[in-house]
Amino acid sequence: MTRRARTPLKRSRDRIVDPSGRRRLTRSEKIGIGSVATLLAVGALGVIAGVIIDRLLDFDSLDTGGEWDEGGGVFTRWD
Repeated sequence: MTRRARTPLKRSRDRIVDPSGRRRLTRSEKIGIGSVATLLAVGALGVIAGVIIDRLLDFDSLDTGGEWDEGGGVFTRWD
């Protein structure tokens, strides 16, 4: 009784080519592109929010007048 070498299971084609000859993206490639786009969008929103907050904090609307520690360092406010 001899053993026959088994051929690996044939996989279906994972590359889909449309009628014009272009290869379409697989599901995992679409998910990867979507993830990168989401990360870039969240990063851009963070930068924009940081710039807006920085601009708002440049105004003196939150300033009560003078330095809060009078220039002596943080420890001097308790004296």
